[in-house]
Amino acid sequence: MGDPVQSTRQRRSDLRRKLPLLLALTLVAWTPSLRTTSWTADDPQVLLESPVVNGSLPAHAAFNQDYTYHVGSSGQWRPAAALSLRIDHSLYGPSSSRGWHLSNLLIHLLTVGLAASLALKLLGRLPSYGLAFFAIHPILTDSVAWASGRPSLLCILFGLLGAHLLHSCIAARRPPLAIAAASFAAIALPLLAKEDGLLFTLLVLIISAKCSLRVLRYTLAGGAIAVCAWLTARGYALDQVFPAAAEPLMGGAPLYERVMTAVKVIAESIKLSISPVGRPPNYELGSLPSLLGSAAIITAAGAALWLANKAKPIPTTHWLLPLLTLTPFLHLVPIGEAFAPRFAHIYLLSLIPLADELLRRLVSLLPIAVLATLLGVTWSSIGHYKDAESYWLASLQHHPASPVAWNALGLARADDGRHEEAISSFKAAITQEPSHSRAWSNLARSLLAIGRTEEAEAALGAAVRSGPNNPIAHTNWALHLERGGDHVGAREAFIRATQLRPGLQEAWAGVVRTERRLGRAKEAELAERRLRSLGTR
Repeated sequence: MGDPVQSTRQRRSDLRRKLPLLLALTLVAWTPSLRTTSWTADDPQVLLESPVVNGSLPAHAAFNQDYTYHVGSSGQWRPAAALSLRIDHSLYGPSSSRGWHLSNLLIHLLTVGLAASLALKLLGRLPSYGLAFFAIHPILTDSVAWASGRPSLLCILFGLLGAHLLHSCIAARRPPLAIAAASFAAIALPLLAKEDGLLFTLLVLIISAKCSLRVLRYTLAGGAIAVCAWLTARGYALDQVFPAAAEPLMGGAPLYERVMTAVKVIAESIKLSISPVGRPPNYELGSLPSLLGSAAIITAAGAALWLANKAKPIPTTHWLLPLLTLTPFLHLVPIGEAFAPRFAHIYLLSLIPLADELLRRLVSLLPIAVLATLLGVTWSSIGHYKDAESYWLASLQHHPASPVAWNALGLARADDGRHEEAISSFKAAITQEPSHSRAWSNLARSLLAIGRTEEAEAALGAAVRSGPNNPIAHTNWALHLERGGDHVGAREAFIRATQLRPGLQEAWAGVVRTERRLGRAKEAELAERRLRSLGTR
């Protein structure tokens, strides 16, 4: 038998030699994101307008409200992410996103280091190729190169910190209660950042798999308490115990569409990990060939893995762990929620051992060529995030018929004062989906900005008719009525908007104004209190 002390020294030496190279590669891959000074996609709404992030509300408010409550309830409870972004706001301010990207990069570097250290402990060797595959993979662009991707980064960071703590407690033979506390931290910490933290229960099970039955029971108890505590805290904060979007994009879709989407999400996740081109990924349903193509990807990946295992056995946990981290995407079937590439970040983390095993089997310089190709794709992907317009133009290259992308592109152009171009984008969204209430509402705003009042009024009416539950449409309609002197009608529309979205500050401000105009001082005072509670400065 080998000397365990010598083996430990060898592992530490391996980490000291290879980790600096791995971190340098990570820097090379993601430093281009620091050139970005503009905001991407929904950064201004989700980050800069958040009363917790911008300091309008006290820090403890992060624990008692929805992460995007000011924009619209999303069913997300992410206090750690909100507080982290609040620190960035105080350090860097809202004028440039560069500092925020720097924080993302530093978090990712720390994550890579923690992943390397934990992999060394669990595998007995440093899976250098697999770690490099994870560190520079373009799937992470949504997390590292986009300020709004912070929850995903923190989720991985906190999960790895908790896993290290648990592993150390078990290795040092700490008392069972200490191990239970470490297990609690390993699951509770990532859940404070993002709901995906539940997947770290798999890592906890792997770490404790070889423990005695007594230690395993305490480990499971600590994890169960963590999940129960998280659900309880969510329930108190959101009046909603289980995660679910308030308005899931597929909420009204029939069952077969949800099943097809879940299959495509799993297939696209596998495809993106192998060949990360053509982003954003394609989840269009449309036809049977689309479903068959997704099934073919899953089948081909399974066949390739089977052949590789036949040539030389692959440890079961290496391929089983990624498979288990993909299964949560089946939640699309019952609740119809949407999917984004950054949801696959823990899946990519779980691929480290398998990717290393497969890359080491390639001959000559092929592993280096694979990593160099990934690096090039990552650089190209970062360019999509330099500003909101670039992001949505890139999306439209892959989904030219997407009304969501056309509407978002219009918003980016309107924010830049280019209302004629914005109007064209909103009309393109409406062409693709005539009942797209948000596009009608945004079209009206741009039309008003350039003085086309009659067209704007017609667009506002269409927005309310096509989106009776769209709070922005009701707010814009109320503003139109208020400008025309109809304060009674405006008040009703503002109140309807607050009922649909209780955190909408603009609607509450309208309620205050119209109540005062109508001489209802008491009602105006109550509305103003509510407005102040939302963090209005």
